[in-house]
Amino acid sequence: MKPLTKFFLIFSVLLVADFRPLIGQAYGEELPIRRVILYKHGVGYFERMGLVEGDSVSVLRFRAKDMNDLLKSLTVLDLGGGSIRTIAYDSTKTVDQQLGEYTFDLKGSQGLPAILEQMKGTEIALSVGQRELRGRLLSVEKRSEKTERGGIVDHFRIALLLPEGKVKHYDLSDISELRFVHPGLQKEIEKYLEVLFSRHRRDEKRVEILSSGRGKRDLFVSYVQEQPVWKVSYRIVVGKTGAPLLQGWAIVDNVSTEDWENVELSLVSGLPVSFVQNLYDPLFVKRPEIKVEGEIAALPTVPEAGRLLEKDLLAAKRETLPRPGLSQLRAMAAPKPATPRPDLFAGMEQQAVEAVGQEAGALFVYHIQEPVTIRRDRSALLPIVNATVQGERVALYNESVRRENPMDAIRLKNTTGLTLEGGPVTVIDENTYVGEALLGTLKPEEERYVTFAVDLGTRVGSRHGGSREQVYKVTIANGIMTRHVKLRETKIYSLENIEDKAKTVIIEHPRRSGDWRLTETPLPREETGNVYRFEVKLEPKRTRTEKVDFKVVEETTTRTEYRLMEGIGGEEIVFLLQQRLIDDKTRAFLQQITALRSRIAELKRRIEEIQREQQAVFEDQSRLRGNLQSLGQSEEERMLRSRIVKQLNHQEDRLEAIRKTLGEIQTELRAKEEELSRLVLNYSFETR
Repeated sequence: MKPLTKFFLIFSVLLVADFRPLIGQAYGEELPIRRVILYKHGVGYFERMGLVEGDSVSVLRFRAKDMNDLLKSLTVLDLGGGSIRTIAYDSTKTVDQQLGEYTFDLKGSQGLPAILEQMKGTEIALSVGQRELRGRLLSVEKRSEKTERGGIVDHFRIALLLPEGKVKHYDLSDISELRFVHPGLQKEIEKYLEVLFSRHRRDEKRVEILSSGRGKRDLFVSYVQEQPVWKVSYRIVVGKTGAPLLQGWAIVDNVSTEDWENVELSLVSGLPVSFVQNLYDPLFVKRPEIKVEGEIAALPTVPEAGRLLEKDLLAAKRETLPRPGLSQLRAMAAPKPATPRPDLFAGMEQQAVEAVGQEAGALFVYHIQEPVTIRRDRSALLPIVNATVQGERVALYNESVRRENPMDAIRLKNTTGLTLEGGPVTVIDENTYVGEALLGTLKPEEERYVTFAVDLGTRVGSRHGGSREQVYKVTIANGIMTRHVKLRETKIYSLENIEDKAKTVIIEHPRRSGDWRLTETPLPREETGNVYRFEVKLEPKRTRTEKVDFKVVEETTTRTEYRLMEGIGGEEIVFLLQQRLIDDKTRAFLQQITALRSRIAELKRRIEEIQREQQAVFEDQSRLRGNLQSLGQSEEERMLRSRIVKQLNHQEDRLEAIRKTLGEIQTELRAKEEELSRLVLNYSFETR
């Protein structure tokens, strides 16, 4: 076979397969990306727009992992009055899985003979010389011949069954054109080659948008895709005088499969709700399986003839409905007019405007004014802010960060009118790099400290200034005495400036948990949930060499409660009296209830002693009665029995006396307890 002829044959097959889909269906122009909005939570919103004409198919390509977001958010609008008929996309099957579903295999490099071998039995059309032939392919035969130089050359022939029943052979080298007649097979080959061609872009899914209309129209497409989080970095330039200059750069990554050329780019600061749901994989629901129950076929029956009664026949005639005419049947079969569809684009446009107004408080958008071009798999730095801001050089001291020195910082106020997204900051002082910092998200007019280096020119020490506890009030009510105590803690910060320039030091003093408050201390410049910030001015070293002490005093109040029914110690009463927290009447009251508590305690101890004695008598009586039962009738036993009886009589006299004494003591105890309860519940007092 001549190489040129073989090439022509293969090219003819591919040419037919590649261009037949265009017959009766135009492919629209590409839909370039026009607008990109990137969000801080890892998604991007994309808008595409391009021209289509007539009935057109627009093709988009996406990675498989992006299909769920695409199916969730894809919006397509024909802006020229046309309609969107269908949006088709590749299935979840891989290329090999799709190719494996065909009965033929064209993946290998076997050549045309091997392809024809798989098509035996199909009808083909040939061009041999000036003749056009049509028939069914019977076989492909191979013949090997030796050349003059001893080599071997393979020749291929096909056997063709002609319509008149004849079988003829033709060399493939003599065939200038070959075509498969069956349209179904032709389409299968076209689809196979299309899938095979898609192998050069792995993990790519094709989305086809079929739009229908007249003339040239704009087609609008938007969707959401996973994207890298856009980042930001800042530079702060400070000098000896003047406000600091703040410069901010957004870092944008294009990891998509295509270039962004002259796109309108916006960056959104905020966290809208977003999620991933599997809409791409087919979902099947398991249904219950019902077993088919078989029955015996019914035997044919012959109903006997009947005669309609005269009155029933008349009624049947009256109830017979008229048959509809042809026009009526057409009206019944005609579809109802479709409900007018709303103007989706106008509605979405209005909704988008409203959404911007509603979300302005939660989101902030950076609009890049000039069109942006970022090639695929590349990144770019884009300027988002460049302005002077209100700021002051200070030293920020926090003992938990660094014990001996404060941090060099800039007290920065966001006067740009923009929301500044959080990111790293590089600080430049008089054309020199001096350090780096991290800046959190900063709203307009919000103030933040940017610490970028250790201030070795300032030394700070701290020490505990003492603690003091003071009872400042006593209250008595409902039988409870409460001591109100003030606790005071003092901490002293010693600051020393060892440089010949004035400084402002901000001391971050930790806030205590609980009800602690500042007292005898200058008001802090500001406070957070964790610290107070005090501002201290330091003169240059040449004008003041001694250290500056700054004292922070905090106090809180606590309460200690005493149940008066349980008594108050004498030392406590003396202490309260010496501190002039109680008056003489309250002192007499406390002494009275203390005496009552002492008498009650004495009576309780006496009752316990008598009850122990009573129990001992009971136990001795039990022993004696046991011995008495074991004695016999001898003279000695009768004498012993008489003595035991006398002892029992004596013990009974003692028990009677114990019961009388115990009753008297218990009566007095109840009276004292009632008197104590009455006193403590009816007395109230508060230190004045």
